[in-house]
Amino acid sequence: MAETTRLLFVVVAALGVLVSTAGADEYWLTYEGNDLPENEGWNRSWGNDDGEHHGDGAYRTVEDGILTMDSLYDLRVYDYAYRYLYGEVDPNPGELFIAEWRMRVEENVGDHYDAVVSVASDDAWQLSFGLFPDHVESIWEDNVTLSVVPGVFHEYCVRTWDMQTYELYIDGDLAHQGTFLQRSLQSRLAWGDAVSGAANRSNWDYVHFGVVPEPSAFVMFVTLCVGARRR
Repeated sequence: MAETTRLLFVVVAALGVLVSTAGADEYWLTYEGNDLPENEGWNRSWGNDDGEHHGDGAYRTVEDGILTMDSLYDLRVYDYAYRYLYGEVDPNPGELFIAEWRMRVEENVGDHYDAVVSVASDDAWQLSFGLFPDHVESIWEDNVTLSVVPGVFHEYCVRTWDMQTYELYIDGDLAHQGTFLQRSLQSRLAWGDAVSGAANRSNWDYVHFGVVPEPSAFVMFVTLCVGARRR
């Protein structure tokens, strides 16, 4: 990347964070919109209410560093990217878990969210966000709905030290402090068109998940997605 490379990568590199999870406590998993997710190291799950791998999934295109996922043609379709990191998702003491993504939802059809970003901890604590054109919902919390300006990209950043409580920043501003809910799914990171029964057209610029050393005040300022703009 050119000068537009996100400042967060500079900080991560300076701290010695490892991209691979093999044999390391810290990791940094990315999707950068350069290709389809499965060609950037992610697994793909797609299907409809007839089951997994039924139908064609969402219509997906990559152009100018943006992945567009479009399932408006069929409410039954789901199509999302995921990774399992068995026993390796959570931060250790003195470390910080970060999930960040930049995207917009152009249109949503149906009674609920379709675009989702989800984190499941090693101990089955789960945090998921349903994304709409004009707001975002914390799926496992009661009555947590946060408005966003429709029609434009937004940067979302989640920080947690314990995988049970978290802070959500939207476009660099603290928007919500909340909690995970303990469920059954473990050690999984997922994002995309995750719901059968709703449909949307969404644009994804980048998605990052990782564990980094707990930063100093200066580094924390940089990692709050303030400098995480490609453009």
